[in-house]
Amino acid sequence: MTPTRSSRTRNRWVAASLGLTVLVSSCGDSSETEQEQTEETGSSIPQPEYDADDSVRLPLAMISPAEQNQEAPLDEDGSLESSEAPGSPVEEESNGQQAHEIEIARTDAFGCGDTLSVIQTVPMVTEDPAVAALEYLISDELYSHGSPAFGNPLSASEDLSVDSVELEGDTVTVQLSGEAVTSSECESWQILTQIETTARAATGATDSEVRLEGQPLAEVLGLGPAQSPVEIREITD
Repeated sequence: MTPTRSSRTRNRWVAASLGLTVLVSSCGDSSETEQEQTEETGSSIPQPEYDADDSVRLPLAMISPAEQNQEAPLDEDGSLESSEAPGSPVEEESNGQQAHEIEIARTDAFGCGDTLSVIQTVPMVTEDPAVAALEYLISDELYSHGSPAFGNPLSASEDLSVDSVELEGDTVTVQLSGEAVTSSECESWQILTQIETTARAATGATDSEVRLEGQPLAEVLGLGPAQSPVEIREITD
C-alpha cells in the first residue's frame, strides 16, 4: 500500500500529539521453533501482539543514546548489567509523564559503531504494524526524543514512502519509493539498519531486504552489497 499525503499528514499529527511515550510490555507467545531460533541467534524478537481493543504498540528502532553501551551493557543472554541504565524511567515532563522507559531490545554494533534500541509507542490501531511503524518514523518531526536522547535519522526523509512490507518465511521485504535523505556514510548505515530492524521487530523476521524504487537500498546509499543481518537482542529482566 502506498500512503497518501493525507495519511502521511495524519501520521505526522499522531506522532506529534502522542510524542514518543514509550512503554515496556510483554511480548506474545511464539512457536518452539521460533523461540529456539531466537535463543540461538539472538537475531529476532517476537512480533507485537494486539490488545483486546485491537490496538498494538509499534516497535521503533532508534539510535541508542551515546552512553548506552558503556552504562547499560548487555550480557550475551540480553540481560542488563546495570540497573541505572540510560533509557530507564528518567526525569518527568511538565505533565507528570515519563519521557520513556528501558528499551525492549538492542542491536549489536554496526556501521560506525552505533547501536539501535527498539522501543515502543503507546497503543495504536493499525492493520499493519510494520508499515505503520516505518511511516511513524518517517513522519516524525523530531530527530531526538527523551533524555538521554534516542535518535531518529529517518525523520529527515519526509518524502520517503512505504509501498509494502511483506513477510515470506524468515525474511521481511520492505519496498520503498521516494528519496532517502542522508548526510554521511555513517548516517546511511543508520537509516538502512533502522528500517531493517524496525521491520524485523514488527514481523518477527530474522532477515530483511530493503528496496528503494526497486533497487537494494544499500546500493542506492552507496554501501555496497547487503551484509549479514545485525543481531537483535531482546532485553530480559
